[in-house]
Amino acid sequence: MNVKAIDVYLQKLKKGISQTKIDDADIADYLEDIKRDDEDKFYAFLKHLPIDMRAQTFMELPTTFQIDLILKYEAQGLAEIIEALESDDATDLFIAISKTDKTKEEEVFSLLSDETQETIEQLMSYESNEAGSLMQTEILKVSSSKTISYAIEKLAKLKKEGIGTVQSVFVVNEVGKFITAISMDDLILEKPGQIFLEIVDKFSNTYSIASHESIDNVVNMIEKYDLTTLAVVDRKGHLIGRITHDDVVDIMQSQATKQIYNLNKIDADEEIQEKFSKTSKTRATWLTINLVNAILASLVIGIFETTLKEVVALAVLMPIVANMAGTASVQTMTVVVRQMALGEISFNDIRPIFIKEVNIAALNGILFGLLSAGAAQVWFENQLISLAIGLSMFISFISAGVLGALVPMGLKKLNLDPAVASSVVVITAVDIIGFFSFLWFAELIIL
Repeated sequence: MNVKAIDVYLQKLKKGISQTKIDDADIADYLEDIKRDDEDKFYAFLKHLPIDMRAQTFMELPTTFQIDLILKYEAQGLAEIIEALESDDATDLFIAISKTDKTKEEEVFSLLSDETQETIEQLMSYESNEAGSLMQTEILKVSSSKTISYAIEKLAKLKKEGIGTVQSVFVVNEVGKFITAISMDDLILEKPGQIFLEIVDKFSNTYSIASHESIDNVVNMIEKYDLTTLAVVDRKGHLIGRITHDDVVDIMQSQATKQIYNLNKIDADEEIQEKFSKTSKTRATWLTINLVNAILASLVIGIFETTLKEVVALAVLMPIVANMAGTASVQTMTVVVRQMALGEISFNDIRPIFIKEVNIAALNGILFGLLSAGAAQVWFENQLISLAIGLSMFISFISAGVLGALVPMGLKKLNLDPAVASSVVVITAVDIIGFFSFLWFAELIIL
């Protein structure tokens, strides 16, 4: 991303000077950096983008930024963005609006064209795990009785109307049932005057999927047959849309993120740009559950309390410190490593990430330090032991936040795999710090 070139480009756009188009994803990356420092400048630049570019850039921004824009924009502005998007993205944005601001949902819908309303209602009728929820209704569909030159003319018309990338022409019979898909690369080798019925037997891409089939089937089919687009049909075989490979890539990334987040007890929607308050709340929920589990495990050790006397109290409580800090470090590592894998953060983002994670660690360190100290006091009725575990919990959480954020990015800088190496380095270090700090505080305070 050439930051200087984008800055100049956006400044000229603001003055109404036409320029060569810059990729929407690069503009989105640029605006992300702007928003962190100057929100007013972020909104001003976005406002001066042409509507088509503004819509595409909007969809390239992180979810948390999209939510901010939904809350900021008037209904008319959101409706204009929806009208500029392809059907699948338009539906996704409308669903996001309905989840974010219920008061705007009805007003935005009323401002949409009849055609857009009908399309959104159609796509929203599918469950989120059904193929139809992924499809675009904008397709190059041609009857088998038409000529190749007709298809090319129709494509030119669709491009003028704003259709996105077209990889294939979908051929249907006289009643609209899907026959085959022919890639544009293959189509240009045929004679313009030929009708499709004369050439369809030469092409074997007859792959299609019913709109109510599982998204998993879509992913498997596109991956297995290396398809760029997949025809979507209704129950009777009529062609109603297409699913493109980039949509499938998004789904695969989303599924992978959800799996790894769930395995590590993090909300599936969390992003590194998430607001501090929301991130703290979602992580604290799982940490509370983990605290209960850690205390239960320690109760088993505590069975021998009467034999080992007061010294055993330290051994009983030590696993709580290590377990809680270890979980906190895994939460931080999971988000950082995954966002790095998706290319959404880099080593240059280390300062804001570090500040955020330390703040979260401090807040949770205080909260769970107090909870642990309270539990220890009820359990052992010893204020010195309670103080020791409370201080140790705070130190352990701080180290978990610092190491969980810095180690993965440091390993990536050294060209090492952060996903493999981070857990070994961070969890071991956090355990050592947790045990040491607890025993050291106990020695200073108790002995």
